[in-house]
Amino acid sequence: MQGSINGTSNEPKIPSTVKPSERLIERLNIDYLVLGFLALLELITFGPFVKQIGFYLDDWLMLNTLHFGPQDLLGAFSNYFISDPKVIIRPIEVLHFGAAYFLFGNRPLGYHLLNGVFEIACAALLYFAIKRFSRSRLLAFLTAFAYVSYPIRDSTHYWILCSSVSLSLAFYLTSFIYSLKGAQEKKWKFYALSAVPFLISIYNYEVFMPLAGVSAVAVFLFTFRTEKWVPSLKASVISFLPLFLSGCSLFVYQRFIVPKLGVGYLHMLKVDPQQILHVISSGAILSSPFNAVPFFQSQVALHMTEPFTVVKSLALLLLLALGAALTYLITRREQNQNSLTVRNGLELGAIGLVAIITSLSIFGLNKEYEPTLMTLVNRIFTGAAFGWSCIFAGVFAGLLVAAKNILGQVKVEKVAIPVLSLLVGLVGVYFTVTNWQLAQPWIASWRAQNGIYFLMKKQKGIHKSPDTIILTDCPRYVMWSPVFDGIWDFQSMTRLALEDPKIKAGVVSERLEMGSNEMKDMSMGYTCATYPYERLFVFVPDIKQLLPVENGKQFVDIIEKHGEQTRLASGTLAKWRVQLSDSANRSEGK
Repeated sequence: MQGSINGTSNEPKIPSTVKPSERLIERLNIDYLVLGFLALLELITFGPFVKQIGFYLDDWLMLNTLHFGPQDLLGAFSNYFISDPKVIIRPIEVLHFGAAYFLFGNRPLGYHLLNGVFEIACAALLYFAIKRFSRSRLLAFLTAFAYVSYPIRDSTHYWILCSSVSLSLAFYLTSFIYSLKGAQEKKWKFYALSAVPFLISIYNYEVFMPLAGVSAVAVFLFTFRTEKWVPSLKASVISFLPLFLSGCSLFVYQRFIVPKLGVGYLHMLKVDPQQILHVISSGAILSSPFNAVPFFQSQVALHMTEPFTVVKSLALLLLLALGAALTYLITRREQNQNSLTVRNGLELGAIGLVAIITSLSIFGLNKEYEPTLMTLVNRIFTGAAFGWSCIFAGVFAGLLVAAKNILGQVKVEKVAIPVLSLLVGLVGVYFTVTNWQLAQPWIASWRAQNGIYFLMKKQKGIHKSPDTIILTDCPRYVMWSPVFDGIWDFQSMTRLALEDPKIKAGVVSERLEMGSNEMKDMSMGYTCATYPYERLFVFVPDIKQLLPVENGKQFVDIIEKHGEQTRLASGTLAKWRVQLSDSANRSEGK
């Protein structure tokens, strides 16, 4: 085309064929919209309860150690590192919880807000990782959306020590992005850099170590798009080596260095292929939507027994509208660019499958971690949630491509995309309501703990070491959420309430074994605590009294009268009386 000397053209302008709605999509910065939506999703799903949840189980032990330890930063970190057998094997936890304690002290709100930040970071990093791998904003968005919402790991949202799970996953995903960047740019330095966040991840919480396999498979699939088998496999192996060496360093640290530093709590590992396969298969089945949806439905039904407030209803409508609208915008954009293929979905599904298998495999090394949806152990499903989220997104891609092939472009835009987008929004609402109900046991537990803590504070100055206080007539759990279960939580709470770092405390449970002068809290052959009858008091919250105990028989009689809510197993009181009788006979025999 020729123009005039001044640069203007006299030829007629061709009208743009781009529709106004498509120009709007192009102008919008989709990444910012996605990140904003993911933050809002976290807020709507878990934000309503952040002031109603608190400390659970080992959270109290962490507070106790830091509260009564040195109050300078270096001294606190050193004491926490040496004093807690579960922390010395995971040194990054010292920085995490030590710093959090100096920021938030004995108030739970700050810890839960921090965990919320970690979870949003995980969602954002997952979005960018999958976008880089799949080259699809749609698949990345759907994966991150599903990961935040899929309700199979409530313990990671509400148990403060489980914030280590989210923090470790965030560092793993950073490592994952570096591995993909190495494959994309064909630069080995990024594979080496991927080891740095991976090291931080596993030295904070080792459970994501097997996800090194996910990174290696992703690099292979990414490279195989443009290369042949051999160079793709070579890139995969090279990307895996720094992560493998990082894992080896953790093994050396935990098995050989920790014993020279102090006492570390390590699980007995046993490589039993049958047990590993059992955990992988049962975990994959339990966490799958085919098995989990009936459980979700029961939770939704429970939540629906009470009418929704106006605020809850508006929150769900907002989530539905924004989730569906954003899915529609991104899907239309990718349809316009013809960037979504069946291969995208299959590759992402493969990554999801590998994530499920590898993340569960590590728990097959110990029989303490049987997969379950309804106990604290459901934290083991965090990696599975990542995997299933990838599979959900891959299925969506398959449905969209199939609809295009069957219906054609026009009907896909007018029918399939709106319907699928609405479905995504509805599923998000369904998962959110499920998560709301899953929060209720944690709320009830914290309410009970708060009441007991308030009553115990009134005993400050009245009871002190060497007194022993045993809690009765209080359930140890509200469904799967712990109230007070043993010395790890009740003793730590009692010491904080009474400002006494040496007083003994425990709870009534089937673990107790009676002797003539003392009773023991025994778990799987291990003595958790010993409680002499001298200066022993039974705390009954309902009557707001601490009843003195002089001997084992009197203790059992008190529990018989004030132990209904403890819900002891049938025959426990009779077993204790037999133990007392046997102990008395042995004493007389001497």
